[in-house]
Amino acid sequence: MRRFEGKVVLVTGAGRGIGAAIADHFAAEGARVCRGDLKGGDIDMDVRGRQSVAAAMDSVRAKHGGLDVLVNNAGLICIGPPERTPGEEWDDLVATNLTGLFNCIQAALPLMEGRAGASIVNIASVSAEKGGGAIGNVWYGTTKAGVVALTKGLGRELGPRGIRINAISPAVVDTAMTHDMLATGLGQKAIARIPLGRLADRSDVAKAALFLASEDAAFITGETVAVDGGFLRT
Repeated sequence: MRRFEGKVVLVTGAGRGIGAAIADHFAAEGARVCRGDLKGGDIDMDVRGRQSVAAAMDSVRAKHGGLDVLVNNAGLICIGPPERTPGEEWDDLVATNLTGLFNCIQAALPLMEGRAGASIVNIASVSAEKGGGAIGNVWYGTTKAGVVALTKGLGRELGPRGIRINAISPAVVDTAMTHDMLATGLGQKAIARIPLGRLADRSDVAKAALFLASEDAAFITGETVAVDGGFLRT
């Protein structure tokens, strides 16, 4: 039997990149997948807006009756010297990478209460520990550090309610969002810092998300798993 047969899974930012890969992997394991995105998803969803998130959750409830797995993947990256980041870019970064998780988790909890094996998976980044990484700068790393802290705290808060929450910290992944930056030579520089000698693939992250949401990880909560080819050990 497939691991998520009949389970209801919502993936944010699922229109492309890592989110699309995660959604595809859950679907292949039998899940009823809801793909939330500003464009390219089957649910219109702007994680920055509480009304948009509430409407998306109402749609999930109306169609499926509840929610078993929430994957908070939607995110933005910020690059360049810290003094050159416009304030508006910082505001959008925080609104997406942090407030977006607040909005989605808070709205999802009523749909997850009482569902056996309910689980939340957040996408953080190795930048959370490095304070910026091969591409993302310190502002990006700061928001992802917030994701890690949120995951730790909610692991403690949600455990007694039967809901697990974990995070994944990928190294650089070659996606539509990062491809142009990697093509400038940053890609080879990033690979040189990864002991396993390659960039992360979208499927590497997707497989980790499935593990953390599955019964194989039934006694794991509040943790952040690095999917980085050893990057954080260099």
